[in-house]
Amino acid sequence: MNMTKPTLSLLFLALFSSSSIANEFKILDYHNGIKTDRLPCKMEAIDNWFTGDQYMCRFDNSATDVVEFQSDFISREVYQIDRYILIDISDARALAKKIIKKYGDPDSGALDNSFIMPLPIMAWGDAKIERTSANSTSVVHPKKQGVGLSLQFLKCGGSSLGRCRSIFDVATNSPNKTVLHLTVFDAARHAYSQKVITTGKAPETKKPTKIEIKETQDINNLKF
Repeated sequence: MNMTKPTLSLLFLALFSSSSIANEFKILDYHNGIKTDRLPCKMEAIDNWFTGDQYMCRFDNSATDVVEFQSDFISREVYQIDRYILIDISDARALAKKIIKKYGDPDSGALDNSFIMPLPIMAWGDAKIERTSANSTSVVHPKKQGVGLSLQFLKCGGSSLGRCRSIFDVATNSPNKTVLHLTVFDAARHAYSQKVITTGKAPETKKPTKIEIKETQDINNLKF
């Protein structure tokens, strides 16, 4: 796929819609907490031995632009949105710069000026970047509370094509292509949904403890 500069600009304009309220991020006007009946695809239970069972749906925005939503069958509120966009690797740097212009410098990770492989990985909000080896890093989502946005470029070259193959049917080694992977993740909603998916019911909530409030002493009747 050879994207011209005008096409790349149009892609960026459609890439994000954002909100700064409560550290909330949006992708294509979809946000975590949105009800599943407002999504452009139908949710279904997926048995996944690698990532665990999921309740999700996939929306093909175009042949090279796919969005996935994850939720549960009780709250029916989205806790994770993933967007995958197949682009020429030569366009990756320009697209990353425009995303930084939109959101500001990432809270974790950075844009390497040399922009050589591996391509940059960045995060905003409560997502973090952790180094897993001398030449490798990964995104770490918040565990209990918080919302984060992350960006990474997935290789379409080498022996394992990963998302390039599973989502876009890139069946051969294609080092000139990459998949831009964007994730918006809500930790609290994720914890709730995982309980629902693994147990089949909503998590138990603790009843608030009733505290007796004593009246204060009437100083007018107090004797010494």
